[in-house]
Amino acid sequence: MFYLSKLLGSPVRDVENKSAGTLHDLVVSTRQAYPVVTAVSVKRRGKVVYASWETVTSFEESGTLLHTPASELAERELAPGELHLSATFLDKQLVDTEGRKVIRVNDIQLVRNGPVVQVAAVDVSSNAILRRVGLAKVGDRLTKSRQRPKPHLIDWKDVDIEQTDEAAVRLAVPQTKLELLHPADIADLVHELSPEERAAVFDALEDELAADTFEELHPSYQASLLLDLPDEKASEILNEMSPDDAADLLADLPDDRRQRFIAMMEKDDAEDMRELLSYPEHSAGGIMTTDYVWARLDDTAERAIERLREQEDGAETVYYIYVTDRSDHLRGVFSLRDLLMTPPDRKVRDFMTENPVSVRTDATEEEITNVIAKYNLLALPVVDEEDVLHGIITIDDAIDLVLPLAWKKRLPRIFH
Repeated sequence: MFYLSKLLGSPVRDVENKSAGTLHDLVVSTRQAYPVVTAVSVKRRGKVVYASWETVTSFEESGTLLHTPASELAERELAPGELHLSATFLDKQLVDTEGRKVIRVNDIQLVRNGPVVQVAAVDVSSNAILRRVGLAKVGDRLTKSRQRPKPHLIDWKDVDIEQTDEAAVRLAVPQTKLELLHPADIADLVHELSPEERAAVFDALEDELAADTFEELHPSYQASLLLDLPDEKASEILNEMSPDDAADLLADLPDDRRQRFIAMMEKDDAEDMRELLSYPEHSAGGIMTTDYVWARLDDTAERAIERLREQEDGAETVYYIYVTDRSDHLRGVFSLRDLLMTPPDRKVRDFMTENPVSVRTDATEEEITNVIAKYNLLALPVVDEEDVLHGIITIDDAIDLVLPLAWKKRLPRIFH
């Protein structure tokens, strides 16, 4: 077993046992699940030259012995699938796909496997840092009086090492792997990254997944991250976000950028956004979403189901269907269960609940939470003084008002 940090800088000697330089890096082939060392990079007289693995007769942390003259070592190009182990991974951030977290590569463990040496694991422990700066014995003394901790090793197969453009992001994880993770998991990963890396990850995600992940980010990150993204990508994310979340985010942006993003939206979406932004932030109007499912008084149950299918894609919730007249006055409400249990030819006005509980657009947060708690609602309609329906406040938004973000994340996904 070897650690890369203890190999780097070790002496390399040639077939005549003369100094050939010091070990600068290892070249590995990533064509296998556990990369195999294919060459040794040697720093010799200020230049970097290479010895192929076939010329290595002894390979230890104390030094490397070659069966070729030092004068025959030369520069070489990397073959397809090859990379420099230290330069590519040491001190970089990778994704532990098993643990669903970002890790910093403090060291790399290698093992012998017959005639070859392979990469086995990533060491993310603090002891690895001490080892690299020559203080491994200090770490041993610090832990001597306590039970020696287990090595913080992550199996190489559980680490995503997909190469990325060096100018883009050091987080070496392909879009396809990110898409397998829950948006909340991606958000946890993104929290560990630098601003440039966050922007690069979101730029690579599909718009819908990017929006879902954005909504899971801590609010303190959202505005600055949106400003780091290209305008087109930022606009697409805003379009995919629920209107209330998008409005909250836009409210935190400088006025010129806010107006630019609104101008990039479709006409109806832009009008909704301007309306939401016109209300005080902590009022019902500022908290509500304009994405809700509605039906008309004279619709049959069959027609209401058709409307539900038409509106479902953009709706915040389909637990309640709100009944409005042609002037958008709120006249009633019925649940999805009511709809499914009703004969298809029955009129909505005959099975809806009249005079549903609602709040005005200027209602306070305390009023909102009290009404939702009192009537055990999953969503609360918001109307103006003429009872025109403007939006709804969903249970997850109500939870945001009373629970810290960390607590909210522990709730079942139904409330998110």
